[in-house]
Order: sequence, then C-alpha cells, then structure tokens
Amino acid sequence: MEKGGNSGNIGARKPILALGELLVDLVPGREGMRIEDAGPVVKTASGSAGIFACAATLLGGRGGFIGKVGRDSLSRMVAGTLRGQGVDLSRLIVSDEGQMGLAFLEYLPEGRNYQYYRKNSVGSLLRASELDAEYISGAYAVHFPGMLLELTEEMRGACERLVEIAREKGILVSFDPNIRRELSADAAARARLLWAVRHADVVAPTLSEGQMITGETSIGGVLRALHAMGPRVVALTRDKDGAVLSRGGEVAVAAGIDEEPVDPTGAGDTLAAALCVGLQEDMPLARLAAFCNCAGTLVIKKKGAIGMALPERGQVDAMVASGVCRVECMPLESLV
Repeated sequence: MEKGGNSGNIGARKPILALGELLVDLVPGREGMRIEDAGPVVKTASGSAGIFACAATLLGGRGGFIGKVGRDSLSRMVAGTLRGQGVDLSRLIVSDEGQMGLAFLEYLPEGRNYQYYRKNSVGSLLRASELDAEYISGAYAVHFPGMLLELTEEMRGACERLVEIAREKGILVSFDPNIRRELSADAAARARLLWAVRHADVVAPTLSEGQMITGETSIGGVLRALHAMGPRVVALTRDKDGAVLSRGGEVAVAAGIDEEPVDPTGAGDTLAAALCVGLQEDMPLARLAAFCNCAGTLVIKKKGAIGMALPERGQVDAMVASGVCRVECMPLESLV
C-alpha cells in the first residue's frame, strides 16, 4: 500500500492531508448540563477533518489541513490550536466571507447530541478553484469526510477536485462516510456518497454505515461489497466491539477494549488517521488493526478532541505493546 513515505525519518515522509471545515465545539462545563441551560462551557477546536489532521500528526505522520477560516477571534483560536499540534496550515485560507461555525454539545443518557450553528460558515465556502494542486500532488494521502458533500455546493466542488487531483497523481484517497441519518433517504445524497466510496482507496465507515451503503447485514458481506465497489482497504468500526480491517483478501478482527467511554468525539477520525499513518509505514495487518483500535479507544477517555483528548504515538504504541487489544486474522472468504 506504500505510495510514498516510509517508517524512517518523519521529516522525509510525504504529508497526509485532510480537507474540511473547522469548527468550535462548546462542551458543557458541568455534568448533566443541557444546551438550553445557562452555565459554563469549554471551547475546543473541532471539525472532523481538523481532528484527522491533528491525529495524523500526533501519531507520527506529517498532517496538513486544507480549508478556510475567517478573521474572527474563534477562527484565530482554532487555527492556533491546530498549529500548536504541529499541523501544516500553509494552505489554510483566511477569508472575509464569514465567521467560524459552532457546535453545541450535550451529553444525554442515549448519547451525544449536537446543535450546529454553521449555515454559510466561512469554513463551508472552500471552493475547488482555491485548492493548490501542486501542494496536493506532493502528498502521500488525502482524506475527507462525507458530510462535506452535503454542506454547500462550494465545498462539494472542492471535494470533487481534491479526488480528481489525487487520482491523477496516484495519491491515496481516504474517505470517512460520516453519514447523517437525515440524509440517508435522499437519493441525490446517496449517489454522491457512492461516488466517493468508488473513488476511494481506503474507507472507514462504522458497521452500520457499511450496512447502509451496501445493503448487506453481515460483516463479511459488508466487507466484500465495499471492496467490490473499489476500495482496497476497509476499516469497519464497531464502537465498544472494536474494529475490523480488510486488505488483500485478509481480515484482522480487533476485539473491543474494556474502557469506560467519557466522550466518543473524534474516535472515528482518529482511527482513520491511524489507518493512513500505519499504511504509510507499511504495518502488517494485525499490527495495523491493533494500532488503529488503540488510537480510537484512547480518544474516548476525555472530553473534547483537539488539544485535549487526542493521543500521542507513544501512548498508542504502549497500549499495543501491553497486549490489551486482541487481534485475530483470517481470510476474507472465510468471514461470514
């Protein structure tokens, strides 16, 4: 799977780039606090692609972010946070078109709830014409999340141009479906989702997303159907039940790790970043599955993501070495 980079000097590796929209998450400052309640909140830099870029950097890669921010204070806060994590922001556009989007969180018994304030946010207005093809051409991999395809026409065009450049240059394309349930019955949105899957080398859906995309119910059926669509590497995340990686006719099933979740924000983005880093280092499949599963698990132990919960490479390597993540390998054809 190695298209560039190696496991040697990090500075010599090609970058792993993420395209997307940055946000500010406003996290409740006290237990049980609802969005409608007055009270303290914690501001954290966020956005799926931003989390991915930071995680790729912290896990040993050279993460870069492609996107747009405003001139407002929150835009400066988010950009400064990513820069502090070591992410390359040389192609981050600072624009007068608007302000940073917001996401308010609340933690309910049934899980997280988000309320977004991002309509026409500056980050959603990235255009295809604003991408630097030469910069992208020097990457090992590019990554984008699926909700961008439904954000704005401008952002959709930027995603399509990103994929076009990557495919022309033989650069690895990583895609996280990130399906929004309210769009699952929209035929046009589904067509765009399938287009992205077919143009990706690597996809990292949840098991339920994989079932929704393929119409299959079993893990083996989902994996085979996704591979038939084009991706060479598939990672199915299963929350507390771990992850399943499939590549080259071999499957690695990483069992769930017994950790009490505090906040799952960023777990899928971190796993996808670990997958790209591990592929660049040409990790054996069993090691890769453990690496991805441990990276995703460590994120859920703290609230917030960027600058707060994302693990560093040493933490992940130590967790893998501890043997807490059990991995079983088998041929894909034998998996039901």
